[in-house]
Amino acid sequence: MTKHDKLDEMDCAILRELQKDCRTPLQEIAEKVDAPTSTVHYRVKRLEREGVIDGYYAKVNPEKFGMDYITVIKVQASYGPGFHERIGKKLAKVSGVWAVYFTLGETDFFVLTRSENRDEYMKILDALMANKEIVRTSTQVVAKVILEDPRLDI
Repeated sequence: MTKHDKLDEMDCAILRELQKDCRTPLQEIAEKVDAPTSTVHYRVKRLEREGVIDGYYAKVNPEKFGMDYITVIKVQASYGPGFHERIGKKLAKVSGVWAVYFTLGETDFFVLTRSENRDEYMKILDALMANKEIVRTSTQVVAKVILEDPRLDI
């Protein structure tokens, strides 16, 4: 049994290979999962159609762009109907923000940012605080990245 009801072990094996390197030729993936290339091609297309595969991208090293000042901002917002959708969308549009998570508890949102330095971070914070629905923020500066991996353990 897989972690996803609609996926069998071959689907999972294909996804694991694509997560390692999405540029791997289908023929090479087919050899690794012991299936015909046409089967792998069909399954990849089906996984894309079903939204299991959400896209492909190059993993760019942020340090090469000087974007190694990382913060986690805890945001408290004005509560009301639909506030999480409305405010979440506004937070996500701020330049320098790369993740927004709506959470339950004392903190309404966790906002992750990348910037070149403290001054650039302050511009991001000012943009967040310009939203009148933001009540309070608290920032944690990341001292060292230990693990950052968007791949799923399939």
